[in-house]
Amino acid sequence: MRANWRQEPCCWWKRAAFYLLGLMLTCLGVAVILQTDWGLDAWNGVFAGLAACTPLSLGGWSMIVQGSFWVIAALLCRRAQWLCVIPIALKGLFLDLSKAAVARWAIPPGFWPGCTCFLLGYLLVALGTGIYVSTGFAKMPIDGLMLALAERFCWRVQRARLAIELCGFAVLLFVQGPFGGGTVLITLTIGQVVAAASTFSQKWLFAGGCTDTAGSGTRAIEEDIHGDRRI
Repeated sequence: MRANWRQEPCCWWKRAAFYLLGLMLTCLGVAVILQTDWGLDAWNGVFAGLAACTPLSLGGWSMIVQGSFWVIAALLCRRAQWLCVIPIALKGLFLDLSKAAVARWAIPPGFWPGCTCFLLGYLLVALGTGIYVSTGFAKMPIDGLMLALAERFCWRVQRARLAIELCGFAVLLFVQGPFGGGTVLITLTIGQVVAAASTFSQKWLFAGGCTDTAGSGTRAIEEDIHGDRRI
């Protein structure tokens, strides 16, 4: 099926544009949430916590940690997914650009302004992730690590992801990253929201007649959320 990409160059460029758009929206959403005191998801919170106490930037720590995930997954599977280097570099760059872009935003004090800003950022993260996942291009190494753990220890994918997130929470608390009610909300609901956003973006992406080569990936995500898929 992937041979159709070469036969339909316009569809390839459309996917590439969606891929970049999704990554940019995801990073912009993280930067927007950082402007509030509601807290980030575990691993993005780790990046922010490390950036706050070291000279390295948010994007720099993202590349280091995601690169570590990539190395661990490669060791567990005894093979390296070299294309994962692309989203590692792109996310690091987009995180720093997004943080600089929203640095001058001044959120009025009070519950509702902070809540509105958080929900806007959360929507951007979920929509952006759904868009870039639906293209079928290289995904972030944390997803590869999730699959590698499931394969190595014969776990459900859901259990492997939970183990990664629990480790993220532990590191988040250790580095004193941004933690709040939003951290819990994102952790408990992001999977379902991303699956819905991915389904929506697929319909949009393939509305022009492009071949659906990424559909199996989206269905796999939906199966993972319900814990029905085994590796």
